[in-house]
Amino acid sequence: MSKSFALVLLIAACAKPAEKPAAPAPQKSVVQQQSSPASLIALTTPGGERVIEVAPSGSDLTVTYAGGVMHGRFKGEKRKYEQLEVKFGDEGGFKVRTLDGKLLWKVKVAPDKIKVSNNEENQNPYELKIKDAKVKVYAPGDRLLGEVRVRGDHVDVGGKFRAAGTSADAFYGVELLDGVPPRERAVIFAELAMKR
Repeated sequence: MSKSFALVLLIAACAKPAEKPAAPAPQKSVVQQQSSPASLIALTTPGGERVIEVAPSGSDLTVTYAGGVMHGRFKGEKRKYEQLEVKFGDEGGFKVRTLDGKLLWKVKVAPDKIKVSNNEENQNPYELKIKDAKVKVYAPGDRLLGEVRVRGDHVDVGGKFRAAGTSADAFYGVELLDGVPPRERAVIFAELAMKR
């Protein structure tokens, strides 16, 4: 009988290590990594204070900026925010409008340039010109507002803001558009960030 008991203990002891690899703990950590804010896009002051933050969730966005928080949700061919809507064009551009359809900003996107204007004809636009791994940001009348460029381990935005990473994406320059109200600037920033 003692030999049988010893055999049962031996089998039980051998079975326990087989249970450990089947435990769900490693799967949880993988899921946590995927749902962590890795896709979060943030711009800060040089001192680390958040200026704007874009958190995508599927096709929806949460945009936190100095004036508050907005949530953008797709409805048909538009993304609707609490007080604004974005209507997407065929060529990668979009229009930021009031909820009743009044144009606020037209954003035209090309491989080497982004234009942001307050009229359908794109007259007197802000321009973000992409060249040689940096972006120059101009106000109407070719007034230079600043540059987006990589400086070591971060992206510098006009000496006023910074972002983690080593890619001088044009959308960072939107924060330099001094004549665009903060709420509308935050929406343009977020929508361009989602296109990168």
